[in-house]
Amino acid sequence: MTSVQITESHTLRRDARRNRALIIEAAREVFAIAGFSAPLDAVARRAGVGRGTLYRHFPDRYALAVAIFEDNVRDIERLAAAHDGRADAFDALLRALLDHQVRSHGLHQALAKGTEAPELQALAERIVRAFAEPVRRAQEDGALRSDLVKEDLLDIMRMVASVIEGVDDIERRRASADRAIDLLRNGLRG
Repeated sequence: MTSVQITESHTLRRDARRNRALIIEAAREVFAIAGFSAPLDAVARRAGVGRGTLYRHFPDRYALAVAIFEDNVRDIERLAAAHDGRADAFDALLRALLDHQVRSHGLHQALAKGTEAPELQALAERIVRAFAEPVRRAQEDGALRSDLVKEDLLDIMRMVASVIEGVDDIERRRASADRAIDLLRNGLRG
C-alpha cells in the first residue's frame, strides 16, 4: 500500500467516524424533539448526511438507538473514571445519568421494550459497574443507604424515565427529572 493509499484510507475512516458521530448527535436531538418515531430522513438532514450514509452506519432505528445509548454509557464511564475516589462521585454520576435521560427522551422507553436484548443488558451492566465504586464509597461515608443494591439503580433509572415520559418541553423535562432525583436522593441518604 502506498503512502497516498494509506492517507486516503485513514481520511475515509476519519470521515466515517465523523459522520457516525454526527448521525448519533443528530438522532439524539431529533428524537428529543419529535420522539423516537421521528423520520430517519430528519436525522440524516440534521446530521448533514445522505440517507445512504445513515443506513450504512445504522441499518435500522433500533441500531441507532443502541448507538446513542452506548454513547451515553461511554460518557458515564468516562465521568466515573474522572471522579474516581472523589466523595461527590455518586451525585455527579447520578446527575449525568439524569442529563442523558432528559436529552435522550423517548429513547430509554423505546429501548426498554427490548430490555432482554443482550446488547442492552450489557450496556445496563456497564452503567451498574460504573456506579459500583461511587456507591460503595458513598455508603462507607454514610451519605448513601447501606442496603442500596444494583437493582435499585436500575429502578431509579426507570423511575426517572417514567416521571419525564410524555413531557415534551426539554426544560420542563429537566425540572421534573431534577425534582424526582432530589426526592429520590433524600430517600437514599444513609
